[in-house]
Order: sequence, then structure tokens, then C-alpha cells
Amino acid sequence: MSEFISAQREADVLTITLDRPDKRNAVSNEMYAELSRLFLEASEDASVKVVVLRANGDAFCAGNDIDDFTAHPPTSRDAPVWQFLRALMCCDKPVVAVVQGIATGIGTTLLLHCDIVYAAEDATFRLPFASIGLTPEGLSTLLLPLLAGRQRASELLLLGSPFKATEAHALGMVNSVVPKDALDSAVRDVTQRLSVLPNGVLRRTKRLIADGMAALTERHFLAECDALADAVTAPPAREAFAAFKEKRRPDFSRTQ
Repeated sequence: MSEFISAQREADVLTITLDRPDKRNAVSNEMYAELSRLFLEASEDASVKVVVLRANGDAFCAGNDIDDFTAHPPTSRDAPVWQFLRALMCCDKPVVAVVQGIATGIGTTLLLHCDIVYAAEDATFRLPFASIGLTPEGLSTLLLPLLAGRQRASELLLLGSPFKATEAHALGMVNSVVPKDALDSAVRDVTQRLSVLPNGVLRRTKRLIADGMAALTERHFLAECDALADAVTAPPAREAFAAFKEKRRPDFSRTQ
């Protein structure tokens, strides 16, 4: 269990909430483990029809907790972060994500595995992997080029510049951009619409959508895991993490 993840059940809708607002919902290994457990249980519970993933506070997710990440880097294929992504990817119930404020790193890549994503007008997305000496994760190097095209995906993944909710919508990462005070009503509407549909049909439709690329995504997912395992302990990443803690810009010339 994690004190920073909460779960609430209302009828056949399970809401999972990132609840670490003072850290902008940065995710630790403990939080990944709890998220994995909740998504796996949701998949196995026939009475759950829809899963909502949201966050408390002004930010959706600032990515990994750097202190925890550097103390326990994902150097194996069974690291908690990969277990969480697998649980999310394999969840056969519709997953609705609600994004406000910043969504950085895995806070953005996890959205590629949600079925419906609503973003507040103030939402800002960023994929800063290269700037911290890391390779991307979450199948972003496969799915983002399919959504946005190779050149746009390369720009987002290599340069890591932030982009707004309207751009995320144009890229196909977000279903709708709504005023922040309208997020709750948008989620209620879509969960109610999903809840009245046949559970078996929802689950099978979602599985058919995923199965079309299953062999490709499995191979690519493992390739990303292995690449990040190599990168996370390499000199560029160590310099980036040190710079973060020292509140300065990383100097990658030191690592050449």
C-alpha cells in the first residue's frame, strides 16, 4: 500500500488518484507498486467496468521522484515502473485519464495507454528524456511516431520542449480539452456512457484494439526497458541527476 495513491469505488467505476500534491505527484517505486496492484485488481474484478486515473493538486504528474529513481533505478525488466506500465497496458477495462497542470515524462507517456484522455486548458506536457540523459519509455518511441509522425515525434522526444493541451489534442494524445472546472462533469458523462454498455463487448473491443500490434509492442517495450537500464547508470544521466539536486543546468561535456 502507498499513502500517496488512493482508490475510490462508486458503483462500477473505480477511480485511482495520485495523491502527492506537494511533490506535484512525482511517482516513487512504492507508488508504482500500488498502481500496478490496483490496475491488476481492476482487470480481474468483473464488477468494475471503468477505471478513472486522476491526480490531486495543481499537477497531474511531474514524472519520477528523482531521489527515489536514483536510489532505485530501473535496471531490470521487472522494475516497479515496468510492472505498472504492463498492468496499465494489459488492463482490459476502459481507462479514462484526467489531466491538469504539468504532465512530465511518464506523466505523459502513460496517457498513450489510456483509452480516453481529458485535459484541462492549463495542462502542459513534456518528454524531457534526452535532456536528463535517458532514453524514452512507455512505448513512446513507437506510439508517438504513429500518432504524430516521425518528425514531430522526434522533435518532442529529442528536444523535450513542453507542449500545450491544444497541441496534445491535435497530435491525438488527448480526446478533449475542457475548462478545468468542467473536468468532473466530462468524466461523469463518459463513465456513465461506458457503464451502460455490455462489459464483455467493452473488454473484447479494447483487447482487439491492443492485439493488432501486440507482437510489435512487446518487442519494442522490452527494447525500451533495456535501453533505459543502460542509460540510467551512464555518465550523462548521473550528471543530469546531480545537476537537478544542485539546482543547475547539466553540463554533458563533462561526460564525453
